[in-house]
Amino acid sequence: MSDQTLSDRIAAVAIAVMLILTAWGNAVAMLVVSGLGLIAGLLFFRKSLTRGAALAAAVGFGVAIIIALFKWFM
Repeated sequence: MSDQTLSDRIAAVAIAVMLILTAWGNAVAMLVVSGLGLIAGLLFFRKSLTRGAALAAAVGFGVAIIIALFKWFM
């Protein structure tokens, strides 16, 4: 596992945070954190967003936003 890059590690943390927030069940907190995470990820990974872990983190945050909006309005 010595070939992990910084983006791999950050993506793992981002996905863990989304899983914790999903299990917590607070849609507003999930929406806020995933929105901030998506913005921060886009700023931090703007050059390498289409590759590997950065793309996984962006998709994870996007799905979390959709789930949070669904939970909030239902």
